[in-house]
Amino acid sequence: MKFSISFIALFSTVLFAAVHAAPAPLCNGELCSRVNAREVFDVAFDDLAVRAKKSSGSQKASTSKGILSVQKKQGQKQRTQQRKTAANVKVVKKKSGAIDKKVEAFRTAEKAKGKLGLAQLNAKSDKLRNAEKSRVLTQNRKDSKTAKATQWASKKNTADQKTAKKAAQTARRADRKPNGLPSPGNQVSTKTKVSKQEKNNVRQQFPAANDKLRQTEGVPGRKDTVTVGPHKTDGRAVRQAAFNSYLHSKTPVGRNPINKQPKNFNNRPYAADHGDAGLAGKKALPQNAKEYPIIDNSPNGWTGQGAVGALRAVTYKQGGKRKLSVVGQDTSRGGDANDHYTATVTPATRELDLDFEDFE
Repeated sequence: MKFSISFIALFSTVLFAAVHAAPAPLCNGELCSRVNAREVFDVAFDDLAVRAKKSSGSQKASTSKGILSVQKKQGQKQRTQQRKTAANVKVVKKKSGAIDKKVEAFRTAEKAKGKLGLAQLNAKSDKLRNAEKSRVLTQNRKDSKTAKATQWASKKNTADQKTAKKAAQTARRADRKPNGLPSPGNQVSTKTKVSKQEKNNVRQQFPAANDKLRQTEGVPGRKDTVTVGPHKTDGRAVRQAAFNSYLHSKTPVGRNPINKQPKNFNNRPYAADHGDAGLAGKKALPQNAKEYPIIDNSPNGWTGQGAVGALRAVTYKQGGKRKLSVVGQDTSRGGDANDHYTATVTPATRELDLDFEDFE
């Protein structure tokens, strides 16, 4: 009996040691497959998240470049039109003496006849003046076209030059053929094509910015005068800056990475000992805002290059509504040199254009 009990105890001890010494299975087949699938899903999800973040950043950068490209083209069209207008003014100015003489001769002749009243005479004189201006511009275009045609004709290849050019083309073709090189017209383009999605992203930004501007309160009229101390601008430039602020809100523009526009407006309070007791300790704006430079006489405003000017269009939200203010620095008010003050808007007055010759 003693032997049997000792043997059983020994066998139990050995069996216990063997069981605990062997590596235990981590999971059965079904559980292991679930764990592996979960690990794969987590890795795939993290990878997709990183890719989506990179794709979103590159997509925003591509959209920003597209917006700036469109604005550049818009500015080029307007600048071209401005140059044409300025050139036409110069052409008409050169012939202004002859035009005035012709109009004056017409007025003298009609007054001698005595058939027209002053109002009719003035109207016909203006009509004749405009017709003469158009005639001068038309003749100038014809002369320019003739001069260019003459210039092109002088640069035209002669028969010998055409023969030499054709022989050179044949020789180049013979050199390309053994090597299997394509002709210049059939070479693969190195330009990156813009996808439809990228075009749509750029196209959607402009009406979206315009809608935000329409919903904004405090937008001045185009011909209103906006003044902060010695600095002055017009309503058109302010509206343009506010539009650009909304247009570039997702991807600020500018060469300096730490000073891209639009940026947060430094809405710090005025000093407690400010010379104007009504401003002491207060802030320039009731809410934090975004600022954008105002540029005068620009086709499309500030687009990341050049001087930023003295005034800023500041947009913010208050009570669920979009609002706009113009701020600038004015050292004459006695505060700190970096203090900003809101602008004074003077509405434009409609001028009544009268010709006093009507009252002679």
